[in-house]
Amino acid sequence: MTELDSSTAAMPAGGLPYFTNVDPALSRSSGGRDPLGLLPVWSAFGRRLVPNLASPVGHVNGIKAVVLIQWLLNLDALQSLLERDGARRRFFRLMEGLIEYWLYHNGHTACFGYTALTAGKGNFSVTTKMGKTVANGLYQYYRGTCRRAALVDDNWAVAPGVASQLDEHWTADATQVLKAALADPLKSASNALFPEQYLGGALATALSGVFDQNTLRQTLQECLFGDTYQQTLASMFLALRNAADTKNLNLKDRVGKLVLPQLDHAIDCVQRCEPFLLVMQDAFDYLRGSPGKRLDLVARELDAMLPAMRERAARFATLAGEQNSTRMRHMQVLADILATASTAAAASKEAVLVTFLRELVAYHTRCMKERGRDPMVLIESDLVLLPVIGDRSPEDAKKSLESGQSWMNDYYLTTASNLYAQVF
Repeated sequence: MTELDSSTAAMPAGGLPYFTNVDPALSRSSGGRDPLGLLPVWSAFGRRLVPNLASPVGHVNGIKAVVLIQWLLNLDALQSLLERDGARRRFFRLMEGLIEYWLYHNGHTACFGYTALTAGKGNFSVTTKMGKTVANGLYQYYRGTCRRAALVDDNWAVAPGVASQLDEHWTADATQVLKAALADPLKSASNALFPEQYLGGALATALSGVFDQNTLRQTLQECLFGDTYQQTLASMFLALRNAADTKNLNLKDRVGKLVLPQLDHAIDCVQRCEPFLLVMQDAFDYLRGSPGKRLDLVARELDAMLPAMRERAARFATLAGEQNSTRMRHMQVLADILATASTAAAASKEAVLVTFLRELVAYHTRCMKERGRDPMVLIESDLVLLPVIGDRSPEDAKKSLESGQSWMNDYYLTTASNLYAQVF
């Protein structure tokens, strides 16, 4: 059992301590992301507006880099480099580092790894086992966008129209330089690739052609944003971000100003979804900021928030049937607890909130169990116990519960508008 620090451990009236320090043998939850499993729900609504783009996709150069690397992986002239198991992934890692280095040193925007690129200067190198984002970010964050946009197919073969455009700018000489550069690093992780040694002549010329702003431009305009209405939405959101009278609006108010009849229902779903996701997150964070407290006390501290919580839950409850996932059905249960509650007396307010908070912790526990992780909050004998201490102040969570203003999720709209500005 974890040894409690007597200077920081609390001992509530019931005599049961809560944990203040992480015991790795007991808890594996400290690295958990999205502890309430919100992503599958909000992203499903977001995909109705922005079907292809992932949130970390910030630069069109990264999309071009991925399709170029995938295209090179299928060149006959390079297949002799790729015969060993795992060689294709190692090739991708080396190419990421090489391309990011070339972008950074040729006046383009690199996608990842500014710290490594700046520190390394001409001595920057990459190996097949490098773990930094400068050699892994595109593979991790950009490939899904390229596949959803049909720039590559499900087998990662580059679309014929894209391949033909890349072929216009790539030469046999560039391939030979690349082959020489990658041969030894692919054989052993002890052999580093130093991009500076190879990024001149034919290879530099080829990369300049691929990353010219007009290369693939029309293809990206047609593929990245979805249908005509979704493309229009990206343009509208960009205009709201840039216009003098709307550029300082928060995300909630910007979304409220989007008027596009063909997507009105999808936009409305977002407006009904996000406020209740905030209720869930804020209530969860408040619990994490209340170690050692009895659940009824936590409920009394939040009872003034109940009318606002109920209103947001009632709007979310109307989304029943919009998604049929298990996650969505569990969230509907949570929303119904608040939405159908009586407002009669303070005692009933407390009971409603206790029921909601219990179910919220049970829901969180199921989410973490699905990932093979331990929960971040426990309720035992009506006490809030924390295997991992919370990292958000309860005052901040309570303030957010009251206002409901600062949306956590942008439903890919910021990403879409950023990319729209780059390709149009």
